[in-house]
Amino acid sequence: MTVNVTEYMNKFQEEGLAAIKQTQDASLKAMNSFHEFTKEFSENPGQLPEFKNVPTPTQLVELSFGFASQLLEMRKAYTLKIAEMISDTQKQAEAHFKTATESSTAQRINGNMNVNPNPVPSKPVVK
Repeated sequence: MTVNVTEYMNKFQEEGLAAIKQTQDASLKAMNSFHEFTKEFSENPGQLPEFKNVPTPTQLVELSFGFASQLLEMRKAYTLKIAEMISDTQKQAEAHFKTATESSTAQRINGNMNVNPNPVPSKPVVK
């Protein structure tokens, strides 16, 4: 198996940058919404906007903790996926090591493997 490390790294970096850009775009969109909301205060300084559906303090707490719970669940799912990937990689490595060990042992038992690949030829004793 051949792995093109440069190609792999380029793909990894491109995907990482694309994910960061999506996050930044979403953040900018949210900030722009807030900017539009506050813009009314500066354009009409003496007027208060009409607020609709203002949450009660209890609802505000529920909304905040609901968001935090969703964020925590999302983080947990992400971390579990990473843990599964690490576990799968570990199992694969162990399986490859076991296969290699069994193959090496079988070759030695069958006499197909020279234990000393560079034996020193014995010299005749001269008297």
